[in-house]
Amino acid sequence: MATLELDGIGRRFGDTTAVDNISLSTARNEFLVLLGPSGCGKTTLLRMIAGLLPPSEGRILVDGRDVTVLPPRERDLAMVFQNYALYPHLTVERNLGFGLSVRKIGKEEIRRRVDEVSEFLDLDGLLKRRPKELSGGQRQRVALGRAMVREPMAFLMDEPLSNLDAQLRSSTRTRLTALHRRLDTTFVYVTHDQVDAMTMATKVAVLNKGRVEQFGTPVEIYDKPASAFVAGFMGAPPMNLLPAELGTGVDDSLVLRAPGLEVPLPDQAGTGPGVRDVLLGVRPEHLLLVTADHVGPTLRGRVEVVENLGNEEIAAVEIGDQRVSVRGARPIHLIPGDIASLSVRPEHIHLFARSSGRRLVWDPELVPALAS
Repeated sequence: MATLELDGIGRRFGDTTAVDNISLSTARNEFLVLLGPSGCGKTTLLRMIAGLLPPSEGRILVDGRDVTVLPPRERDLAMVFQNYALYPHLTVERNLGFGLSVRKIGKEEIRRRVDEVSEFLDLDGLLKRRPKELSGGQRQRVALGRAMVREPMAFLMDEPLSNLDAQLRSSTRTRLTALHRRLDTTFVYVTHDQVDAMTMATKVAVLNKGRVEQFGTPVEIYDKPASAFVAGFMGAPPMNLLPAELGTGVDDSLVLRAPGLEVPLPDQAGTGPGVRDVLLGVRPEHLLLVTADHVGPTLRGRVEVVENLGNEEIAAVEIGDQRVSVRGARPIHLIPGDIASLSVRPEHIHLFARSSGRRLVWDPELVPALAS
């Protein structure tokens, strides 16, 4: 039940900066997900928290205590590795209790903790087996159990579900969420899978090139991405991003122009001085099909592909030299070759500066509805 604070943490490997001046903090019992693509620095950051890698600069505080230079065994943190790291020659029972025996915990206490954890993780019937006799999901539960028996201040997990198939991954997410609630302690979880972040996290740090692009709740990050990178990373399919320009209309009002689209914006849109080249962002589920005679701004393009996902469909629509995704309940009433007319309500429009990628603030309530 610890808090975690990172204060200006950085890590360099020669001339390469893997983690660049990261500062963030969590409340007690947070489920923090470090999310980002391969090579963004998330595993390096986790290994520094665990004490497996020293930072080049900055401090790491666990429950207010500076642990930056402490060895792993003195941090009271339990690590669950991507490859499980089980001892192949030991039974499940001995794998679970090994760390406790090294710490000179009494046999009765080891037995109590192992029995309690094995019952919770449904490992009772597997205690006499060795890792080679277990499935991937069973090995994952043993790795979790080995961390649980220590009763640490926080759990650190490095992509623990990456080796599981889709169905088992889904059920294990549910188990991990229940585990977090039951243990009422802090989890720090590394993944490149946004579904892991959206379903399990209480806070998400999206990393890109060693820096935190955005830190917040899953809802905040999905609904109000702080940058074009976050907008394009979160979502399946991700947010559509179309090049657009801010200009002036006939009455010198502010106008957003994209291929086939012209949207009036209020003068007080807050888009920032001098910003003219922007990216127009719209989530696929927020693009609405309208009739060809719809009055008002629309995006029109040719349907290239329609994917059937069971309960919904995703259409790829070519608009000029850009492709956008449209997501809706099945049937979406589009077939390849159709000319689709699309619109969006102003509250679902996102604007980003094209040069920096940062989010621009504007007031959609002052813009006429595009889908009315």
